[in-house]
Amino acid sequence: MFFGTYTNAQQFNVELPNKKKIDDFTYKIVAVLNDAPFNFSHLKGKLITKSDSVHLKSDIYQSKISLPDATASRYVQDSTKYVEYFFGEFEKVEEAKEAFEELTARVARSLSKKVVLLTNDWGNDANTVIENKMAYTQHNGFFHYNICIQVNKIPSNGKWRLVLQFYSGRPNYYYWIAKNEPIGSFNFVKIIKSNRSLLFRENQTTCPVELPPLTCAGTKVLKDTSYVIYSKTGFAGLINARSEYDAFFGAMRAGLGSEYVYFLTYSQPPVLKRIAFVKFDDIDKGKRNTIYISLVEKPNIGITNPYKKEYEMLLSFGY
Repeated sequence: MFFGTYTNAQQFNVELPNKKKIDDFTYKIVAVLNDAPFNFSHLKGKLITKSDSVHLKSDIYQSKISLPDATASRYVQDSTKYVEYFFGEFEKVEEAKEAFEELTARVARSLSKKVVLLTNDWGNDANTVIENKMAYTQHNGFFHYNICIQVNKIPSNGKWRLVLQFYSGRPNYYYWIAKNEPIGSFNFVKIIKSNRSLLFRENQTTCPVELPPLTCAGTKVLKDTSYVIYSKTGFAGLINARSEYDAFFGAMRAGLGSEYVYFLTYSQPPVLKRIAFVKFDDIDKGKRNTIYISLVEKPNIGITNPYKKEYEMLLSFGY
């Protein structure tokens, strides 16, 4: 990678607290989380059933790791893979919510309280009454939420169940944007922020606003995401393209400010690098507005010198 230390991707790994004696709950929580990037392959046990009263169309396996005070555990495999632990059933929702808060604090302590918390409260009449999602923080950012604690209503008996879930996969790592970065000098970002409703408007056929020195490169639909794309070319080689990309990224980061976070996206040729910005409050939304900055190596069409390369910087608004 040639863009400096700020673009080094973080590998998901939870560190054990620096203590001489670690309680069993903490040790096992960390073990489960560190197996998430491997789809919990090390804790997946024998097949129990292909459906049950909770998971009607999923393969249910034993979990080789049990948690203290959990009444049951299982590995669930459907369109996603996750492991979950049940912490009892309660006659009253108030009792379930009290246990919910205690379990949240217990998990947070196991992660040395290095967590970002997202709470969703749907009310006592919902199937899922309340949930806390947790993201593990590390260094200068945090990983995507992959821990979830829920209070669920049980229709068959009218009780409430407390559940702790861990999701599989390698979660995105989001970088914080410092609040003290200078923001006053980059008017380009002010135009973007003042025209968000236009740039992310559905069913666009062309660029809704001008963003000089970039020019409109049109719109594109890829899978379930639509893009409005702006372009800049004319770089004097790779070093110049890299330098301008770095400067543009730094200005975007400072201009968007601390309400945004950014992350690295997987890229392969002809894309040399792509960084994405998203609002912190939108991270866990299924369909979210995202700003991408990409550096692309253009094809050598019409160029007689096979060693001469041309580059393009793209600014894309995905929605």
